[in-house]
Amino acid sequence: MTNTRTVQSVGPYARGAGRFALIVGIAMILLWAWLLITDDVPDLDTRPLAMWFHIVGEVATGIVLIASGWGLLTGTVWARRLYLVAIGMLLLAVTHAIAWYGGRGEFWMVVAMVMLAVLGVFFAIRAEE
Repeated sequence: MTNTRTVQSVGPYARGAGRFALIVGIAMILLWAWLLITDDVPDLDTRPLAMWFHIVGEVATGIVLIASGWGLLTGTVWARRLYLVAIGMLLLAVTHAIAWYGGRGEFWMVVAMVMLAVLGVFFAIRAEE
């Protein structure tokens, strides 16, 4: 017999992970929208193809974070697996951001990115409870 359940109970850490994913996903998309609208993406002029791939990757990360966050909050059975994929995508984006901000000497942005990574991993581990 197959499991046809589409909704499961949502624990407090899964709700926290869902909120975290929604907030970070929305923030990522809004940040890139703001940077593009204000024409504040300096690498877009010097390396347009690489920069567009980077922007598309980060927007995709935001979309997957939003989808997994929504899924976790509504208790869908696929959400926990998608959340792990989303956190993996976020860790890749954060690793790139740490290198970029570190190279520019922006210490506090590096600290913020490390905290973002730590929170993502924390919720990924605890979301199973």
